[in-house]
Amino acid sequence: RLSRRGRTIIFSIHQPRYSIFKLFDSLTLLALGKVLYHGPANKALEYFRSIGYECEPFNNPADFFLDVINGDSTAVAASKEDDRPVDTEKVAEENVDSVVDVLHQKYLNSSLYQSTREALRKVELGQGSKQRRSKKGHEITYANGFFTQLYWVSKRSLKNLIRNPQASIAQIAVTTILALVVGAIFFGAKLDRSGIQNRVGSLFFVTTNQCFSSVSAIELFIRDKKLFV
Repeated sequence: RLSRRGRTIIFSIHQPRYSIFKLFDSLTLLALGKVLYHGPANKALEYFRSIGYECEPFNNPADFFLDVINGDSTAVAASKEDDRPVDTEKVAEENVDSVVDVLHQKYLNSSLYQSTREALRKVELGQGSKQRRSKKGHEITYANGFFTQLYWVSKRSLKNLIRNPQASIAQIAVTTILALVVGAIFFGAKLDRSGIQNRVGSLFFVTTNQCFSSVSAIELFIRDKKLFV
């Protein structure tokens, strides 16, 4: 439904069922940090057939791709010389690293890679001309500026805060109780030497409490760091 509204969907999935796989427009297969295929999803089987791997009838294409990448013997390879199915037990015995290297090299030699590389080269040339017009020494490390990032991160954090009202209510209640306790302890401080010491003590207590209460924000960084990485 989101895609029909004009949204671009980037879906990272491991071994999807066929009803999900057939909805894909573009497919990228990755293994050990290397691209083994990138192109239209409906042409993926045809590409693997062209490099010698024939998908068995009634087999899920996603399972077939994983079998090929892992060197599984259930993936049936078609010999280009005599068009007869060949058992891939030799491939299964090989190291997964070597299988990935072979598939990656075949992809680099394919027309799909050449067309993708040409499209990327045009993008790089366009970015290069823009950078030449910009001031020297000004390196753009992000697609958006600091204030744009700050706006969207703040908006996301505010949404998360609104969607979890229990935590907000608890924080307000704790802050109110502490304020009443501190106010009761230091209530009626006089304007003399002892009053100054009392005010210093109250400020120290409030500052220390705020510092320790902010330590809980570290959990947010730890949790989001895994998602970011």
